[in-house]
Amino acid sequence: MKRLRLLMIMMICASLLFVLGCATSSFAFPARGDLQNTGNFPIKTLPRGVFAWKFDTGSKVTGAPIVDDNIAYVGNHNGEVYALGISNGSVKWKFQCDGSVLGSVAVDKDRVYVGTFAQRVYALDKRTGSAVWSTKVDGPVLTGLAVSDNTVYVGCNDGSFYAINTKDGKHKWQVKAYRGFQNIPAFAEGFVFVGSFGGRFHALDPKNGSERWGGNTEGPLRGAPLYANGRVYYVTDNGYVHAVKLKGVIPIWHKYVGAPLGSSPAYVNKVLYIGGQDGKLYAINSDSGNVVWSFDVGGPIGSSPAHAGGVLYFGSNDANLYAVDLNGNLLWKYESNGDIVADPALGEGTVIFATMRGSVYAIK
Repeated sequence: MKRLRLLMIMMICASLLFVLGCATSSFAFPARGDLQNTGNFPIKTLPRGVFAWKFDTGSKVTGAPIVDDNIAYVGNHNGEVYALGISNGSVKWKFQCDGSVLGSVAVDKDRVYVGTFAQRVYALDKRTGSAVWSTKVDGPVLTGLAVSDNTVYVGCNDGSFYAINTKDGKHKWQVKAYRGFQNIPAFAEGFVFVGSFGGRFHALDPKNGSERWGGNTEGPLRGAPLYANGRVYYVTDNGYVHAVKLKGVIPIWHKYVGAPLGSSPAYVNKVLYIGGQDGKLYAINSDSGNVVWSFDVGGPIGSSPAHAGGVLYFGSNDANLYAVDLNGNLLWKYESNGDIVADPALGEGTVIFATMRGSVYAIK
């Protein structure tokens, strides 16, 4: 009886340890917060605009930092990938790629994935930064990567969109498109959504890359597509926003906002938030496509808004990082040392962003 009771106690303790381990384990937020690219980051403590630290990488940064627990991963135009401690900006490791890193990296449980202008994709050990494998692709990688179901997805400028096995770097499939790809994909309901710079939106089968549906647009697609509430949203460089009902593939609306668009959209409570090259952040009703409000800054907005707790964080070419509420009211801003074109990333109590002067900032 005592042995049985002891065994039960041990099993309960083991179960508690497992649950606690799961509760404290980290999850790397993708560049747009989730695999649907909604721009939402599920953090509880919001940054309040207080400078924490700055780290100079020595070269331009155009790709969003990726936050994984207490580490931020970011690449620069010198081809260096850094792992930086969130608390103080300390360098955990650095890896030198064969070419410029222009987009965001991607992170899973064990590895960091990087695409370069020299037409190569790397998998790095997350703990040490050493290369696990690398593979050649057919064009420069200008955008970020995304990871889903043991597959890393990457698009090439003037080339293909690839699905690559995360274990060994072998290509699963590739899709060619006119003028290639410059945005990260979204994943939802068994589809991979991605837009080509040649002006076609693709809904692909993740098993083999076949196009299950698609359509031509008014212009190049650079901003990342977004999925929310059964709908897919995507924007074109020349100022159009599209909404498509996924079930039945029914176009709902497409509207011209009034200016070229520079960012990927974020989605919060049936409103899309998109940065414009005219220096305005636009709030657009997701049911009608009508502009609800706009917020003016001092330069073009290519930095896509990140959302948490009713606050939108984004940068501008006026060198400021902005925190704006969902009604378009300025909460605070922080002036950096250069243009901000990379998307910001959110961690608990911290926003991480980078500048064209190669500096990475942490604001608490």
